[in-house]
Amino acid sequence: MSLDPAQRHQIEQDEITAAWEAERLAALDAAIALLREIADLETDDDGDAMLGADEDGRNNLLQRIDEFLADHDQ
Repeated sequence: MSLDPAQRHQIEQDEITAAWEAERLAALDAAIALLREIADLETDDDGDAMLGADEDGRNNLLQRIDEFLADHDQ
């Protein structure tokens, strides 16, 4: 039995919605991972997070957050 155009359209819309929701869940998982990394940072005596640096003296955490936001800004 073939589907009528309205049923076919609804199925297509459901597929688009499911893909969008999967993308959002993946973005939330990535955001949670970044927040956990931030939460695990050491703090100084004032309670401020001390961002670690790599061997070249650079910290890429803020860059990674910036890239994450750019990738997921819709």
